[in-house]
Amino acid sequence: MPDDPDAFAISPSASGRLLCGGCAAEDRCRLGIAAVDATRFDVVCPAHWQGGPGVAHGGWTAAVFDEVLNLAALSTEPRLVTKSLTVSYLRPVPVERPLQVTARIDHHAGRDWTVSARMSLAGTPLATAHAELRTRRPDHYARHEAWLASHN
Repeated sequence: MPDDPDAFAISPSASGRLLCGGCAAEDRCRLGIAAVDATRFDVVCPAHWQGGPGVAHGGWTAAVFDEVLNLAALSTEPRLVTKSLTVSYLRPVPVERPLQVTARIDHHAGRDWTVSARMSLAGTPLATAHAELRTRRPDHYARHEAWLASHN
């Protein structure tokens, strides 16, 4: 059965924020992201995401980029999935410090999106990311569920 085309489209939470499915129920971003606008984000890495002494786990950094890169395009297309994500780690990312992330849409044609972002501390770049996003087809999740069922 095909998905409802409007199902799983990201829409604002009770407080008006765009949040992923995992965070929407709590009405807060568990990654520590606060949108300033569609392309600028204030971010603080929570201490529980520490990977080394005082340093964010690289997986947290990648997850933040995945989220903000999608958020940058969600105002135009609410049904996106990540096709690929590449992160370049330039400097250690500190925990519990105010960070800034800027994102932009580099290219959009049909269902394909190319986006990029930069994470910085007081203007110093810490990491950059590039991603390919795709507008998902209405049956995206139904096809995934059918594939999983065939691998039980």
